[in-house]
Amino acid sequence: MRALLDRAIARLRGEGGFTLPELLVATVLGLLVIGVGVTVFTAAVRSQPGLTTREAAISQARTSMERLTRELRQGATVYTASANQLSFITFVNSATCGGSFSSTARQCRVTYSCTTMGCTRVEANTDGSSPGAARTIATGLSNPNVFTYSPSSTAPTYIGATFVFAGQNGSDAITVSDGATLRNPAPPPS
Repeated sequence: MRALLDRAIARLRGEGGFTLPELLVATVLGLLVIGVGVTVFTAAVRSQPGLTTREAAISQARTSMERLTRELRQGATVYTASANQLSFITFVNSATCGGSFSSTARQCRVTYSCTTMGCTRVEANTDGSSPGAARTIATGLSNPNVFTYSPSSTAPTYIGATFVFAGQNGSDAITVSDGATLRNPAPPPS
C-alpha cells in the first residue's frame, strides 16, 4: 500500500501546472473577449428603439402610399397641386366625408399636406366644407416636398409621391415612391 501511495505522490509532483504569468495572460484575454461581447450587445440594445421607430414609420408610409395611389386612380378634380400639398376629389369609403368607415364609397375632397414633421390627410365635402380631423399618415420625413406632377401642376394627369426617410448614418436613406394617373382628370371649378 505504501508503494502505491509513493507512486501517486511522485506522479503528482511530476505534473506541471500553470505559472502565475500564464494565468494572468489567460485572465486578461478572457476579460477582453467578454468586454467586446458586452460592448456589441450594448450597442445593439441601444440602437433597437431607433430602428423600431424607423421601421414603424416606413411601414406606415407604405400603407399610406398604397392608399394615396388608390385614391389618385379614382380621382377627378385637382384643386391644389404643390410640392408639399395635394387636394383633389376622389371616392372614399366613409359614411360622411371625414366620418366613420362605410362599405359604400362617396366623393370627397381629400387633402394631403406635408411638412418636415410629417404628412397629414384630411377629408372634406367636395366644396371643401366640413373638414374632418387631420390624420397623420407619415412621420420622420427628411423632405416635405413629396408630390410631383406631369405634365404640370396646373393641369396634372399623373401625380407622383415620394417619401424620403433620412438614414441613421447619412447614407442609408430609404425612399418609398409611387404614383398614379388620374382616371377622370378635370380642371378645378372656378
